[in-house]
Amino acid sequence: MTQHSQMHPAPAETPTTTLSHAQIRAARAYLGWTALELAEASGVSFSTVRRVELPGPRAVRDENVEAIREAFTRHGVRFVTHADGALGIAGRD
Repeated sequence: MTQHSQMHPAPAETPTTTLSHAQIRAARAYLGWTALELAEASGVSFSTVRRVELPGPRAVRDENVEAIREAFTRHGVRFVTHADGALGIAGRD
């Protein structure tokens, strides 16, 4: 019996409107930023950054999450959803 290997294409990525605590932490780590540096880059308070990075429901205004997203986007980070539904980040192409 001959075995044939199948090449699997990389999972498709699509931009996501969801921004999870794990994505925020991963994006910050990717850029090598501290929580304080993210607060400064996004114009939100340090305590807001800390709250948005905690798992579970968050008491953070949508405009603050959007400011965080925009800060990362300006520095080449994209937030994506993979074909299997997993959320992730992608760097500069």
